[in-house]
Amino acid sequence: MRRTEFPLFLRLRWSLILALLVAPAWAQDENAPAPGTEGDGETAETAAEAAPPEPEPPQYASRRDRDQTLLAERFPDDTQWLSLPEPENETLALFRPAAAEPKGALLMFYSAENPPHWPAPLANLRQALPRHGWATFAVTLPLPPKAPVPERPEDTLPKTPAPDTETPDEEEATGDEAGEPDEENAPAAEPAANEEAEEDLAPPLPDHETRIAQRVNAALNWLDANGQGNLVVLVDPISAPEVMAVLRPQLEAGAQGEPPSTGESPLSGPIRALILVNQHGAITLDQAELETLFAVPALPLLDVFLGPDARTREQQRRHRDSARRLRLEHYQTLVIGRPDAQDPEDERSFWVRRIQGFMHRQAEGREVRLNPTR
Repeated sequence: MRRTEFPLFLRLRWSLILALLVAPAWAQDENAPAPGTEGDGETAETAAEAAPPEPEPPQYASRRDRDQTLLAERFPDDTQWLSLPEPENETLALFRPAAAEPKGALLMFYSAENPPHWPAPLANLRQALPRHGWATFAVTLPLPPKAPVPERPEDTLPKTPAPDTETPDEEEATGDEAGEPDEENAPAAEPAANEEAEEDLAPPLPDHETRIAQRVNAALNWLDANGQGNLVVLVDPISAPEVMAVLRPQLEAGAQGEPPSTGESPLSGPIRALILVNQHGAITLDQAELETLFAVPALPLLDVFLGPDARTREQQRRHRDSARRLRLEHYQTLVIGRPDAQDPEDERSFWVRRIQGFMHRQAEGREVRLNPTR
């Protein structure tokens, strides 16, 4: 067979095409960086940029610290810090001095872990009464500890199903899936684990009664140091028995002394009257707690119930019957509709006027210091 040869011009044409195709590859190889030169630096910079940044430390030690700091920023002129023993060290209080002729001070205790949770009626009193000559000092008390969850009896626990030996493949697959973390549920579990870790690391707190006593005494000492002695104490039923247990020695001593020459309170001590605001309709005081609260018959006491419903009427009846049985001399009860929460600065609200009227009749007079000079 005869061999066919390409013409010369075709071979030259194909040689030119191959040269054009190979030239860019040679140029790329010549421009490629040698090992250990600038390419390694760029790779290191890229890796550094891809590395996640270190997490910033938390701005606040706890949620309580955060809430107190934010509230202090909201009311910078009212903020006071009460010194407490370790490990709590301090707690936030709000003091608003009298804007008119001073008549005394309303010491307000409310049960809530975080100060911003004050209800609107008490916020209305705190911000409106100073215009009528009554300074206000608001302190938050810790809530009672939660009751432990009872253990479930073993006979009511669901029985573990017996393994199914007929489907080993499905069991192996289920086991493999159980061993792998669920991406959707994993992030949700991290905050709970962090909170538990913080609780484990936090130093133990004193018992509930001791924490309340520390705050009550710190508030009384602060008011005494700042010249506020003609006091009316306001408290809610959650902490009323514990607060009364701290105040009882002073109240009994005041009841045995000579009544002051001004004002109508029969007590000669710095605490002239008590106001119980039954803000929580679902919380009731049993007979023993009422006897603790009504332990000083000479103490003027205003028992306020918010919301005229059947439960409120029943609570009012029980309190009134206990007051009569214990022969309280200056006991008053008041059922009032819930104050309007729209304007805490409203000094003309019916709620403010009724509280002010009781304080004017029972406690207005010269200031009596906790530790009078001799």
